[in-house]
Amino acid sequence: MGLLINLGFLFLFLSKFMSPVGAPPGMFIFGDSLSDSGNNNFIPTLAKSNYPPYGIDFPQGPTGRFSNGKLAVDMIAEMLGLPFAPPFTDPSMSDPQIFQGVNYASAAAGILDETGKEYMGPIPLSKQIDNFRQTLPRIYSLFGQNASAMTSYLNKVLVMVSIGSNDYLNNYLRPDLYPTSSQYTPLAFSNLLVQQIAQQLVGLYNMGIRRFMVYALGPLGCTPNQLMGQNCNDRVNQMVMLFNSALRSLVIDLNLHLPASAVSYADVYGMVSDVLINPSPYGFSVTSQGCCGVENGRVQWSCIAGAAPCNNRNSYAFWDSLHPTEALNRIVAQRSFMGPQSDVYPFNIQQLVSI
Repeated sequence: MGLLINLGFLFLFLSKFMSPVGAPPGMFIFGDSLSDSGNNNFIPTLAKSNYPPYGIDFPQGPTGRFSNGKLAVDMIAEMLGLPFAPPFTDPSMSDPQIFQGVNYASAAAGILDETGKEYMGPIPLSKQIDNFRQTLPRIYSLFGQNASAMTSYLNKVLVMVSIGSNDYLNNYLRPDLYPTSSQYTPLAFSNLLVQQIAQQLVGLYNMGIRRFMVYALGPLGCTPNQLMGQNCNDRVNQMVMLFNSALRSLVIDLNLHLPASAVSYADVYGMVSDVLINPSPYGFSVTSQGCCGVENGRVQWSCIAGAAPCNNRNSYAFWDSLHPTEALNRIVAQRSFMGPQSDVYPFNIQQLVSI
Protein backbone atom coordinates (compact mmCIF):
# COMPACT_ATOMS: atom_id res chain seq x y z
CA MET A 1 0.00 0.00 0.00
CA GLY A 2 2.80 2.39 0.91
CA LEU A 3 4.48 1.79 -2.45
CA LEU A 4 1.25 2.53 -4.32
CA ILE A 5 0.84 5.77 -2.40
CA ASN A 6 4.41 6.78 -3.15
CA LEU A 7 4.08 5.98 -6.85
CA GLY A 8 0.78 7.81 -7.04
CA PHE A 9 2.33 10.84 -5.38
CA LEU A 10 5.28 10.70 -7.75
CA PHE A 11 3.01 10.60 -10.82
CA LEU A 12 1.10 13.67 -9.64
CA PHE A 13 4.34 15.36 -8.67
CA LEU A 14 6.08 14.76 -11.98
CA SER A 15 3.08 15.87 -14.01
CA LYS A 16 3.07 19.15 -12.11
CA PHE A 17 6.78 19.85 -11.80
CA MET A 18 8.40 18.25 -14.85
CA SER A 19 11.12 20.42 -16.37
CA PRO A 20 11.18 21.29 -20.09
CA VAL A 21 12.53 18.68 -22.51
CA GLY A 22 16.33 18.63 -22.35
CA ALA A 23 16.49 20.33 -18.96
CA PRO A 24 17.80 18.54 -15.87
CA PRO A 25 15.17 17.44 -13.34
CA GLY A 26 16.94 19.41 -10.64
CA MET A 27 19.91 21.63 -9.77
CA PHE A 28 21.99 21.25 -6.61
CA ILE A 29 24.19 24.16 -5.56
CA PHE A 30 27.32 24.19 -3.40
CA GLY A 31 29.34 27.27 -2.58
CA ASP A 32 29.66 30.49 -0.64
CA SER A 33 28.01 33.92 -0.59
CA LEU A 34 28.00 34.16 -4.39
CA SER A 35 25.40 31.37 -4.36
CA ASP A 36 23.85 31.39 -0.87
CA SER A 37 20.09 31.90 -1.23
CA GLY A 38 19.43 32.09 2.50
CA ASN A 39 21.10 29.17 4.27
CA ASN A 40 22.86 31.50 6.69
CA ASN A 41 19.48 32.94 7.79
CA PHE A 42 18.81 29.76 9.73
CA ILE A 43 22.19 29.15 11.38
CA PRO A 44 24.07 31.08 14.09
CA THR A 45 26.60 33.03 12.03
CA LEU A 46 27.61 36.66 11.60
CA ALA A 47 27.64 36.37 7.79
CA LYS A 48 24.07 37.38 6.95
CA SER A 49 22.39 39.60 4.38
CA ASN A 50 18.71 39.24 5.27
CA TYR A 51 18.21 42.97 5.73
CA PRO A 52 17.79 46.04 3.47
CA PRO A 53 19.25 47.25 1.22
CA TYR A 54 20.13 43.65 0.21
CA GLY A 55 17.39 42.31 -2.02
CA ILE A 56 16.11 45.74 -3.02
CA ASP A 57 15.55 44.44 -6.58
CA PHE A 58 14.56 40.89 -5.65
CA PRO A 59 10.81 40.12 -5.77
CA GLN A 60 10.76 38.83 -2.17
CA GLY A 61 13.06 41.55 -0.85
CA PRO A 62 15.96 40.57 1.47
CA THR A 63 16.26 36.79 1.41
CA GLY A 64 19.87 36.24 2.45
CA ARG A 65 21.22 36.74 -1.07
CA PHE A 66 24.35 38.89 -1.13
CA SER A 67 23.22 41.13 -3.96
CA ASN A 68 20.61 43.70 -4.86
CA GLY A 69 18.69 41.06 -6.84
CA LYS A 70 19.11 37.64 -8.37
CA LEU A 71 22.24 35.53 -8.15
CA ALA A 72 23.81 33.86 -11.18
CA VAL A 73 22.45 30.47 -10.02
CA ASP A 74 18.94 31.95 -9.86
CA MET A 75 19.17 33.11 -13.47
CA ILE A 76 20.54 29.76 -14.62
CA ALA A 77 17.62 28.02 -12.92
CA GLU A 78 15.24 30.29 -14.84
CA MET A 79 17.00 29.49 -18.12
CA LEU A 80 16.57 25.78 -17.38
CA GLY A 81 12.91 26.16 -16.48
CA LEU A 82 13.57 25.28 -12.84
CA PRO A 83 12.45 27.11 -9.68
CA PHE A 84 15.00 28.80 -7.46
CA ALA A 85 16.60 26.06 -5.35
CA PRO A 86 15.50 26.52 -1.72
CA PRO A 87 18.12 26.74 1.03
CA PHE A 88 18.80 23.43 2.75
CA THR A 89 18.58 24.91 6.24
CA ASP A 90 15.06 26.30 5.71
CA PRO A 91 12.83 24.07 7.86
CA SER A 92 9.84 24.74 5.58
CA MET A 93 11.48 23.11 2.54
CA SER A 94 9.14 20.45 1.12
CA ASP A 95 9.87 17.16 -0.64
CA PRO A 96 8.58 18.41 -4.03
CA GLN A 97 10.98 21.35 -3.75
CA ILE A 98 13.87 19.02 -2.90
CA PHE A 99 13.20 16.99 -6.05
CA GLN A 100 13.91 20.01 -8.25
CA GLY A 101 17.06 21.03 -6.41
CA VAL A 102 18.50 22.35 -3.17
CA ASN A 103 20.91 25.18 -2.41
CA TYR A 104 23.57 24.20 0.16
CA ALA A 105 25.81 27.27 -0.27
CA SER A 106 26.81 29.23 2.83
CA ALA A 107 28.21 32.75 2.98
CA ALA A 108 31.76 32.96 4.43
CA ALA A 109 32.26 29.21 3.87
CA GLY A 110 35.35 27.77 2.29
CA ILE A 111 36.81 24.63 0.83
CA LEU A 112 38.75 24.21 4.08
CA ASP A 113 36.66 23.51 7.16
CA GLU A 114 38.34 26.21 9.24
CA THR A 115 37.85 29.01 6.71
CA GLY A 116 35.51 31.77 7.89
CA LYS A 117 35.68 30.79 11.55
CA GLU A 118 35.69 34.46 12.54
CA TYR A 119 32.10 34.64 11.25
CA MET A 120 31.06 31.83 13.59
CA GLY A 121 29.46 28.87 11.91
CA PRO A 122 29.36 29.04 8.11
CA ILE A 123 28.83 25.65 6.49
CA PRO A 124 32.08 24.46 4.81
CA LEU A 125 32.07 22.50 1.57
CA SER A 126 32.59 19.14 3.30
CA LYS A 127 29.49 19.70 5.44
CA GLN A 128 27.52 20.89 2.40
CA ILE A 129 28.28 17.56 0.75
CA ASP A 130 27.13 15.77 3.91
CA ASN A 131 23.90 17.77 3.79
CA PHE A 132 23.34 16.61 0.21
CA ARG A 133 23.84 13.03 1.39
CA GLN A 134 21.13 13.63 3.99
CA THR A 135 18.78 14.83 1.24
CA LEU A 136 19.04 11.64 -0.82
CA PRO A 137 16.71 9.45 1.29
CA ARG A 138 13.96 12.06 0.95
CA ILE A 139 14.34 12.02 -2.83
CA TYR A 140 14.53 8.23 -2.86
CA SER A 141 11.17 8.07 -1.09
CA LEU A 142 9.62 10.07 -3.95
CA PHE A 143 10.60 7.23 -6.28
CA GLY A 144 8.95 4.62 -4.07
CA GLN A 145 12.40 3.25 -3.21
CA ASN A 146 12.93 2.48 -6.94
CA ALA A 147 16.72 2.27 -7.22
CA SER A 148 16.93 2.42 -11.02
CA ALA A 149 14.70 5.52 -11.16
CA MET A 150 16.80 7.17 -8.46
CA THR A 151 20.01 6.38 -10.35
CA SER A 152 18.62 7.82 -13.58
CA TYR A 153 17.55 10.97 -11.76
CA LEU A 154 20.94 11.51 -10.12
CA ASN A 155 22.69 10.96 -13.44
CA LYS A 156 20.67 13.80 -14.98
CA VAL A 157 20.64 16.48 -12.29
CA LEU A 158 23.08 19.38 -12.54
CA VAL A 159 25.51 20.14 -9.73
CA MET A 160 26.93 23.68 -9.46
CA VAL A 161 30.07 24.31 -7.40
CA SER A 162 31.38 27.83 -6.79
CA ILE A 163 33.67 28.19 -3.79
CA GLY A 164 37.19 29.21 -2.78
CA SER A 165 37.12 33.00 -2.45
CA ASN A 166 36.91 32.84 1.33
CA ASP A 167 39.86 30.47 1.53
CA TYR A 168 41.87 33.47 0.36
CA LEU A 169 39.99 36.49 1.73
CA ASN A 170 39.11 34.90 5.07
CA ASN A 171 42.03 32.56 5.52
CA TYR A 172 45.26 32.79 3.51
CA LEU A 173 45.20 36.61 3.38
CA ARG A 174 44.45 36.90 7.10
CA PRO A 175 47.75 35.99 8.84
CA ASP A 176 46.38 37.60 12.01
CA LEU A 177 43.86 34.73 12.25
CA TYR A 178 45.25 31.84 10.19
CA PRO A 179 48.73 30.29 9.86
CA THR A 180 48.24 29.08 6.25
CA SER A 181 50.30 31.83 4.57
CA SER A 182 53.33 30.79 6.63
CA GLN A 183 52.67 27.08 6.09
CA TYR A 184 52.10 27.09 2.31
CA THR A 185 53.44 28.94 -0.68
CA PRO A 186 50.66 30.34 -2.92
CA LEU A 187 51.20 27.42 -5.33
CA ALA A 188 51.06 24.81 -2.55
CA PHE A 189 47.94 26.42 -1.09
CA SER A 190 46.14 26.43 -4.45
CA ASN A 191 47.01 22.75 -4.87
CA LEU A 192 45.73 21.99 -1.37
CA LEU A 193 42.40 23.65 -2.13
CA VAL A 194 41.94 21.89 -5.45
CA GLN A 195 42.84 18.52 -3.91
CA GLN A 196 40.06 19.10 -1.38
CA ILE A 197 37.59 19.99 -4.12
CA ALA A 198 38.62 16.87 -6.04
CA GLN A 199 37.76 14.69 -3.05
CA GLN A 200 34.33 16.30 -2.70
CA LEU A 201 33.51 16.02 -6.42
CA VAL A 202 34.52 12.36 -6.47
CA GLY A 203 32.34 11.87 -3.41
CA LEU A 204 29.36 13.32 -5.29
CA TYR A 205 30.20 11.14 -8.27
CA ASN A 206 30.17 8.08 -6.04
CA MET A 207 26.68 9.10 -4.90
CA GLY A 208 25.50 9.07 -8.51
CA ILE A 209 26.08 12.62 -9.80
CA ARG A 210 27.38 12.82 -13.36
CA ARG A 211 26.95 16.45 -14.51
CA PHE A 212 29.05 19.13 -12.85
CA MET A 213 29.61 22.84 -13.50
CA VAL A 214 32.62 24.08 -11.53
CA TYR A 215 33.22 27.82 -11.31
CA ALA A 216 36.63 29.46 -11.24
CA LEU A 217 37.29 32.35 -8.89
CA GLY A 218 36.82 35.85 -10.20
CA PRO A 219 39.55 38.53 -10.03
CA LEU A 220 39.38 39.03 -6.26
CA GLY A 221 42.15 41.61 -6.43
CA CYS A 222 39.85 43.86 -8.47
CA THR A 223 36.96 43.91 -6.00
CA PRO A 224 36.52 47.22 -4.14
CA ASN A 225 37.61 45.34 -1.01
CA GLN A 226 41.06 44.64 -2.45
CA LEU A 227 41.81 47.59 -4.75
CA MET A 228 45.09 49.40 -4.25
CA GLY A 229 43.91 52.92 -4.94
CA GLN A 230 42.36 52.56 -8.39
CA ASN A 231 44.48 49.55 -9.31
CA CYS A 232 43.80 45.87 -8.86
CA ASN A 233 45.80 43.99 -6.24
CA ASP A 234 48.02 41.95 -8.57
CA ARG A 235 49.40 39.82 -5.74
CA VAL A 236 45.92 38.55 -4.90
CA ASN A 237 45.01 38.02 -8.55
CA GLN A 238 48.16 35.98 -9.11
CA MET A 239 47.12 33.66 -6.27
CA VAL A 240 43.65 33.34 -7.79
CA MET A 241 45.13 32.46 -11.18
CA LEU A 242 47.19 29.66 -9.61
CA PHE A 243 44.00 28.24 -8.11
CA ASN A 244 42.05 28.60 -11.35
CA SER A 245 44.77 26.90 -13.38
CA ALA A 246 44.82 23.93 -10.99
CA LEU A 247 41.02 23.78 -11.00
CA ARG A 248 40.86 23.71 -14.79
CA SER A 249 43.42 20.90 -14.86
CA LEU A 250 41.29 19.01 -12.34
CA VAL A 251 38.23 19.32 -14.57
CA ILE A 252 40.16 17.88 -17.50
CA ASP A 253 41.42 15.04 -15.32
CA LEU A 254 37.97 14.21 -13.96
CA ASN A 255 36.52 14.00 -17.46
CA LEU A 256 39.25 11.51 -18.33
CA HIS A 257 38.95 9.32 -15.26
CA LEU A 258 35.30 9.40 -14.13
CA PRO A 259 33.33 7.18 -16.53
CA ALA A 260 30.16 8.68 -18.01
CA SER A 261 30.77 12.01 -16.27
CA ALA A 262 30.62 15.48 -17.79
CA VAL A 263 32.48 18.15 -15.84
CA SER A 264 32.80 21.74 -17.03
CA TYR A 265 34.89 24.71 -15.93
CA ALA A 266 33.47 28.25 -16.06
CA ASP A 267 36.15 30.92 -16.43
CA VAL A 268 34.60 33.57 -14.19
CA TYR A 269 37.97 35.31 -13.97
CA GLY A 270 37.91 35.96 -17.71
CA MET A 271 34.23 36.92 -17.79
CA VAL A 272 34.50 39.48 -15.01
CA SER A 273 37.87 40.80 -16.19
CA ASP A 274 36.33 41.54 -19.60
CA VAL A 275 33.78 43.75 -17.87
CA LEU A 276 36.25 45.51 -15.60
CA ILE A 277 38.76 46.18 -18.38
CA ASN A 278 36.15 47.54 -20.80
CA PRO A 279 32.97 48.23 -18.83
CA SER A 280 31.04 50.61 -21.09
CA PRO A 281 29.98 48.05 -23.76
CA TYR A 282 28.39 46.04 -20.94
CA GLY A 283 26.54 49.07 -19.58
CA PHE A 284 28.73 49.64 -16.52
CA SER A 285 30.21 52.96 -15.49
CA VAL A 286 31.31 52.27 -11.89
CA THR A 287 33.65 49.36 -11.13
CA SER A 288 35.79 50.63 -8.24
CA GLN A 289 33.17 50.92 -5.52
CA GLY A 290 30.04 49.17 -4.33
CA CYS A 291 26.54 50.49 -4.88
CA CYS A 292 25.28 50.13 -1.30
CA GLY A 293 26.58 51.97 1.73
CA VAL A 294 29.84 50.46 3.00
CA GLU A 295 31.72 52.17 5.84
CA ASN A 296 35.17 50.78 5.05
CA GLY A 297 35.61 48.46 2.09
CA ARG A 298 38.38 46.46 3.74
CA VAL A 299 37.00 46.14 7.25
CA GLN A 300 33.23 46.41 6.78
CA TRP A 301 32.63 44.80 3.40
CA SER A 302 28.85 44.39 3.70
CA CYS A 303 26.07 46.93 3.19
CA ILE A 304 25.17 49.20 6.09
CA ALA A 305 21.74 48.12 7.30
CA GLY A 306 19.04 50.47 6.06
CA ALA A 307 21.42 52.62 4.01
CA ALA A 308 20.08 54.03 0.76
CA PRO A 309 21.96 52.43 -2.17
CA CYS A 310 22.79 54.10 -5.45
CA ASN A 311 19.90 54.66 -7.87
CA ASN A 312 21.67 53.51 -11.05
CA ARG A 313 22.30 49.96 -9.86
CA ASN A 314 22.58 48.49 -13.36
CA SER A 315 25.63 50.66 -14.01
CA TYR A 316 27.55 49.28 -10.99
CA ALA A 317 29.55 46.05 -11.25
CA PHE A 318 29.66 45.55 -7.49
CA TRP A 319 26.82 45.73 -4.99
CA ASP A 320 28.91 45.88 -1.80
CA SER A 321 32.70 45.80 -1.67
CA LEU A 322 32.89 42.07 -2.57
CA HIS A 323 29.71 40.86 -4.26
CA PRO A 324 28.39 41.47 -7.78
CA THR A 325 25.25 43.35 -8.64
CA GLU A 326 22.42 41.49 -10.35
CA ALA A 327 23.63 43.10 -13.60
CA LEU A 328 27.09 41.51 -13.31
CA ASN A 329 25.57 38.21 -12.14
CA ARG A 330 23.50 38.19 -15.33
CA ILE A 331 26.62 38.36 -17.50
CA VAL A 332 28.20 35.42 -15.65
CA ALA A 333 24.96 33.44 -15.90
CA GLN A 334 24.48 34.05 -19.61
CA ARG A 335 28.07 33.33 -20.56
CA SER A 336 28.25 30.15 -18.50
CA PHE A 337 24.91 29.04 -19.94
CA MET A 338 25.65 29.55 -23.62
CA GLY A 339 29.22 30.84 -23.94
CA PRO A 340 32.02 29.49 -26.14
CA GLN A 341 34.77 27.19 -24.89
CA SER A 342 36.89 30.23 -24.03
CA ASP A 343 34.26 30.96 -21.35
CA VAL A 344 33.12 27.46 -20.39
CA TYR A 345 35.21 24.36 -21.08
CA PRO A 346 34.53 21.84 -22.47
CA PHE A 347 30.73 22.36 -22.34
CA ASN A 348 28.51 25.30 -21.55
CA ILE A 349 25.47 24.56 -19.39
CA GLN A 350 23.18 24.24 -22.41
CA GLN A 351 25.44 21.56 -23.82
CA LEU A 352 26.11 19.94 -20.45
CA VAL A 353 22.46 19.21 -19.69
CA SER A 354 21.78 17.85 -23.18
CA ILE A 355 24.60 15.26 -23.11
